[in-house]
Amino acid sequence: MTDPNYTAMLLVIDRSGSMASIRDDMVGGLTAMLAEQAAEPGLLTVDIVTFDTEIELQCSMADPKTVTVTLDPRGGTALFDAVGQSVTAFGWVLAELPEHARPETVQVVVVTDGVENSSREFGRDAVRALVTQQREQYNWDFVFLGANQDAVFAGQRLGFDADSSMTYAAGAAGVAGMSASMGRYVKDVRSKTKRGFDSVERMQSMSEAPRPARTPRESSPSGSKS
Repeated sequence: MTDPNYTAMLLVIDRSGSMASIRDDMVGGLTAMLAEQAAEPGLLTVDIVTFDTEIELQCSMADPKTVTVTLDPRGGTALFDAVGQSVTAFGWVLAELPEHARPETVQVVVVTDGVENSSREFGRDAVRALVTQQREQYNWDFVFLGANQDAVFAGQRLGFDADSSMTYAAGAAGVAGMSASMGRYVKDVRSKTKRGFDSVERMQSMSEAPRPARTPRESSPSGSKS
């Protein structure tokens, strides 16, 4: 039986050259999100993979309190290879754990600001098959967050649920909105109360201005996936 109090998180983060304009915002948003998750009940470990034309594992099975997010933008966007390789390797790591020590909750978050242009090993169909397998056979949860594209459409083509995919604006306000929404989503998944991104979160993640305060009424779920 797996550990119901344990969540293993894999962050797959784009560091291609186009990320330069939002690097500091992205590092700050992800760092804040991890700090918030570290304060939540239950055990959490974090793996971080960053990618451009090359793919790099920054940390594995790390305590979120000790994690430092580093992004040095360069190169192209090997999105398919990054997702395919990191999800495969993450599965191997978790499979090596004794069953009682394996996480009941596995959360994979992919963050990119562009479309695939550099992969050599994995194609779209292979990624979709892998993501679908992990979701349906092992109950992993996947989030796709993308800028400069229709991330809901792009995520669905890779096997991600529409409710768990979201477009964000490549600017300070958009990254802040996206990071806050991601934090809320992950918190709900960890507490077994999963809820997809709602219309307010989608609007705030596309904002070019400072995020407005949410009210209880605004926080209600919506079927919008724009």
